[in-house]
Amino acid sequence: MIRLSVIVPVYNVESYISKCLNSVLSNGMDLGTFEIIVVDDESTDSSIDIVKKTAENHESIVIISQKNKGLGGARNTGIAHSKGAYIVFLDADDWYLPGTLNQLLSISDAFSLDVLEFGAQGIATDGQIKYTRALTSKEPLTGMQYYQENRYLDSACNKMYRSGFIKNWNFRFQEKIYIEDFEFNSRIFHKAIKVLGTDLIVAQFLQSPNSITRNTNGNMHVKMQEDIITVIKLVNSYSKPHMVVKNSIETKYFSQRLSYLTATLFFQLLKKGYSYSEMLTLKKRLQAEQIFFIDHHIFDKKKELFRTIFLKNFSLMRLGTLIYRFTV
Repeated sequence: MIRLSVIVPVYNVESYISKCLNSVLSNGMDLGTFEIIVVDDESTDSSIDIVKKTAENHESIVIISQKNKGLGGARNTGIAHSKGAYIVFLDADDWYLPGTLNQLLSISDAFSLDVLEFGAQGIATDGQIKYTRALTSKEPLTGMQYYQENRYLDSACNKMYRSGFIKNWNFRFQEKIYIEDFEFNSRIFHKAIKVLGTDLIVAQFLQSPNSITRNTNGNMHVKMQEDIITVIKLVNSYSKPHMVVKNSIETKYFSQRLSYLTATLFFQLLKKGYSYSEMLTLKKRLQAEQIFFIDHHIFDKKKELFRTIFLKNFSLMRLGTLIYRFTV
């Protein structure tokens, strides 16, 4: 019986894929209790050749090739082909720490969880630990209750999902956009009945200099900006039928999510050196589309301060751009 499906999207990751796969294969799970679904998203390097070579000696590896659909599309293909009772998503440049996956399965089974969040670390290319995220929640809560009490990661890669929960609700990722995890988990936590957090450090995420937050490519930053706006629209559209009662847990949940996205959008523009006039133009655009959400408290302390000082008093953004320019 397959207990766990590990979904690994692969696109031009020849330098990392062996370490990624080996971290699953050597994790201590019994043969036949797990599968690694490698979704080749039309790689042009030798990534898939490396995977095929590894698969010759490991029948747990399933390889699926498809036309390029991006990270979200590759994960969706993995979900559709998965056979495990639980699903985890592992990016091809990341890896698991030894002996952790069976522990996650034991916790999920013990509490019949829909979602189990686990600890993760960000690792620089020189091996230095850049951050650690780990917390323990006392008992299973609904997804929205859990969100009010716990601040973990919005990533899909620090969570174990019950396969039946995902498939019963037909949860899928948006394709070919950034921050698809945020949109996906907005729906996940809205519907989840049992969510728990564990401080067990399971995954290490490579902090690549080519990531979207570190890359200096202007076109990439423009796409990120537009994708955040797309996700704001998607979350807003999904949430509207559930926000009819003022101060209900659903209204608070979605209001927080939407305010966080708006604050993130403008905070990134500030960091990228956008002018006051450019940000004012964007503000007017969002207001015209009725998707400028700044009225609800958010949990990120830095972005909450940014929201209350600058977004709520937008004329101060002119000062904010000057301050940021001369302090970085």
